[in-house]
Amino acid sequence: MKLNVFAALLLFFSFTPGAWTQYPGAALTGPTPGASLRNAAAATQTQAAMVRKTAYDWGRRANSGAYRPEYFQQDYANLQWQFQSLRMQFNQMGSIALQLGRPRADNAVAELDAGLNVIAELFTFLEQQYQAGALDRATVARTCDVFQDAMREWERELKRSSARMGFVW
Repeated sequence: MKLNVFAALLLFFSFTPGAWTQYPGAALTGPTPGASLRNAAAATQTQAAMVRKTAYDWGRRANSGAYRPEYFQQDYANLQWQFQSLRMQFNQMGSIALQLGRPRADNAVAELDAGLNVIAELFTFLEQQYQAGALDRATVARTCDVFQDAMREWERELKRSSARMGFVW
């Protein structure tokens, strides 16, 4: 059981939230830099939807009377893995946006990055509650609801920021 917590923490801290500039060599995925940015943004949007769905599914399971504390670690690690995949996809998109050299795009990416950093704090909250022995099904379900709402808002902001970054959906 402690090994699972350790593995989850290792996964969490192995990718630095907020360090999207650590992936400066993003490969172009389209015929032009603008097309590459659009493709990276679409992949980021898809992964954000996966994170939101994972949080929804976890919250629904946590609301069930059959949800047991042993399930927490697996669900936590799954959501964390999805979120880290989103972070990596976003880092690639951010790198492409930086390559375009547009200050408005740079600002939009920085704002979106800050949003992901705030959302990542939910992991810290869950971990602290778990370590304190204060984590129950209701807290997990409510936190999953907050996670879904935050991700939904982040996705909206990604769409709103598309023009500033140099692409439009």
